[in-house]
Amino acid sequence: MIRKFPIRHSTFGYTLIEMMTVLVIVGILSAIAAPGWLSFMNSRRANSARDQVSQVLRQAQAQALRSKQSQTVAFNVAAVPPTITALGVTDPIGNGQFDPNSVKLQAKNGATVISSLEFDTNGNLKNPSLDQQGLKITVTVPPTTGAKRCVIVQTLLGAMRSASGTDCD
Repeated sequence: MIRKFPIRHSTFGYTLIEMMTVLVIVGILSAIAAPGWLSFMNSRRANSARDQVSQVLRQAQAQALRSKQSQTVAFNVAAVPPTITALGVTDPIGNGQFDPNSVKLQAKNGATVISSLEFDTNGNLKNPSLDQQGLKITVTVPPTTGAKRCVIVQTLLGAMRSASGTDCD
């Protein structure tokens, strides 16, 4: 005796149309969110690099005061990635966390590009003499059109402040 069982069609799962609709929605949302996410990540990276520059400058200034010996901070903008040298230590901008060509470093005193600055035995800025706008060490991530952050050495006494965007121009 052959039994014929009724064929049951499962109602569990998703149809191909439902899966395609979800994939299209996810794709559209990703396309909308990606530029904002990249911008956010670039600004975080620029902030991190600016904080590194600020910390190196403050350490050199503090060491000059402590040791009563002048301290020089040098910027190598031609290196890939750019480097900053102080207290006998050379560090790449971003502490090696950035892709080699993803960051730009620039140090300017007004319109003059500088490669180093020096703190005297009192922690004051010795070299170079300051422009009215102060000495600006700018980090841009990515190099051409990215987030721009800077440290501005405002006075001969070595007072520093952070800035971003057009304040860094």
